[in-house]
Amino acid sequence: MPIKEAKPEETPPAAVPEQRPKKKKKKLKGKAAKKAMPQAERLEKARKWLASYDGDNVLKAYRKKFATDRMQTLTELQLLGLTFTDEQIAAEKRAVQTYAQQQRAKKLKRRAKRRAAKRQAEFQNPDQNDYFYFIAGYTSGGAPYGVTWEQMGLSPWAQPDDLN
Repeated sequence: MPIKEAKPEETPPAAVPEQRPKKKKKKLKGKAAKKAMPQAERLEKARKWLASYDGDNVLKAYRKKFATDRMQTLTELQLLGLTFTDEQIAAEKRAVQTYAQQQRAKKLKRRAKRRAAKRQAEFQNPDQNDYFYFIAGYTSGGAPYGVTWEQMGLSPWAQPDDLN
């Protein structure tokens, strides 16, 4: 029996690699678009914006408009030709330091709270609850039985050392 050679136009469809349509890049909106904006583009837009700006606090307005941090705002406005006093620059630096300290304090507070909760969970006795001082076991229906706080002469969660 002779072997039949496959011609290129007769190749089965599974052998041809499937081409997938390219995914379109998602266009960013709002603050995310401002943050992703390259500095050169931001400076170009800022020149136009500055020409029409008539407010009191250009630093704050620029920060809000272009979603930049305090020091970046300061340097970019200086690049655009604005001058600031030493007091204004020092005030911005202090604000950055103060914000960093607040964030550290929040982090430490959260960490301490988490540790305290973990410590409390370690010391809780699974054989106690609000009604029973000691749970000896459970009935077939799932109800606990044992020695109550009242029978021990204690208020709930009091220590035996507190007995007088």
